[in-house]
Amino acid sequence: MIHSYKEFLKRIPIPICGLILGTVSLGNLLYSINYHILGDIFCILGCILMVLVVLKIIFTMDHTLKAMKDPIVASVSPTFTMALMVIAAFLTRVLPSIKLVQVIWLFAVILHFALMVFFVAVHVFPEKLSLENIYPSWFITFVGMGVIPNTSNLFIQELGQITIWLALILYLLFLPILVKRVVFMSNMPDSAMPLVTIMTAPGSLCLAGYLSVTTHPYMPLVVFLLVLSQLIYFIIVSNFSKLFQKQFYPSYAAFTFPMVITATAITKVKSLFIDKEFLYMILNYLSAFEVVIAILIVLYVLYKYLVFLRQQLVIKNRIHVLNK
Repeated sequence: MIHSYKEFLKRIPIPICGLILGTVSLGNLLYSINYHILGDIFCILGCILMVLVVLKIIFTMDHTLKAMKDPIVASVSPTFTMALMVIAAFLTRVLPSIKLVQVIWLFAVILHFALMVFFVAVHVFPEKLSLENIYPSWFITFVGMGVIPNTSNLFIQELGQITIWLALILYLLFLPILVKRVVFMSNMPDSAMPLVTIMTAPGSLCLAGYLSVTTHPYMPLVVFLLVLSQLIYFIIVSNFSKLFQKQFYPSYAAFTFPMVITATAITKVKSLFIDKEFLYMILNYLSAFEVVIAILIVLYVLYKYLVFLRQQLVIKNRIHVLNK
């Protein structure tokens, strides 16, 4: 029996952490705009999925470490620590007096940087890198730390004030490289195509993080990040019909967080323009539109993943029967 459940845990893909990150982040966003019950539902769903991932890591550690030899899997693995950070932010809301939550957040921050070092040491330095070996998921590895300033107000704000600038520098450094990779070298396997959506995330992540840790934002920087992230967002959304034509892959998780963080960023930005009636109205409509898109995408990918996990349970049961 234990062996059969281990087989099921092995079949839970590491990229599901991207879905967890998107789901809990959506919950936190909805809660912030006064949809408290709906927000908590999404957060709880994400926490349940995170329990499965933690069990996978604990009981199938060797299998998980072997998966990290794949450079794409390794590059998306920091979504685990990013998801832990946003879960910690949720837990401070429901369990404000529990000190363990702060430990979880700090552990996630340390592990996040450890995963960055691992990726560079194993998949960057030893390799003779060419442009075709670089994927949009590298943004997760190098700019994913932008979740730290987005959550640090609840924990160690000074850490967020430092990491936001590091995340922003790395974003601007990698952006032209990855744009060239996606636009001029489209020879990605079908399983990696959903990763293109990640291009939407880092600008919005940096923007939302910057607004979270500064009381007097520099407006030219805000406008630059907003325009850039919105431009990439609508380019990606306009290509959804092509991206969703592919069969389901675990990389579908990449559709979720970019949509959520873009909606989060514009929701934060619009309050800065409340005294400019026309501009505020446009941003308000865009914010509402992007929140709806984020909800629909997260629900769709959640459904696809639940179907996938059910199929893995069926396979697990068949293996168990055959081993009797």
